[in-house]
Amino acid sequence: MERLLEGFAALSWREYLFAAGVAYIITYFYRSFQRRKEKEKNSEKTYVIQTLDKRAIDRCKELFPIDVLSFKGKEFKRGMQIRITTIQQNVIVGEFIGLNRVNLVCIKTGNKIIAHQLEKIAEVTRAE
Repeated sequence: MERLLEGFAALSWREYLFAAGVAYIITYFYRSFQRRKEKEKNSEKTYVIQTLDKRAIDRCKELFPIDVLSFKGKEFKRGMQIRITTIQQNVIVGEFIGLNRVNLVCIKTGNKIIAHQLEKIAEVTRAE
């Protein structure tokens, strides 16, 4: 323990300042990396298919086999017109195609098929 204290006593104030600066830079980069990683984790994931042919719709029904969506006590069945509001306040209106085991919801809009994460949905209502 005494050797350690002697070693610290031999350091000048410039060496302490340098060590503090290096520690600050390392901490800054580490936190920046963590924030970026957290931001990517919390961002919404939406997948869009731009085609609406019969094969694409049939394939979506196979990929999203669960035909009932239960959301905050309400049930929505395959084929119903629904309105989804995401946590970033994006609105998706279309026909409910299905749900899969990794909690992706599939919706057929006017000219697209959209799959969106269930965890990133704030509200689901019937479309009018």
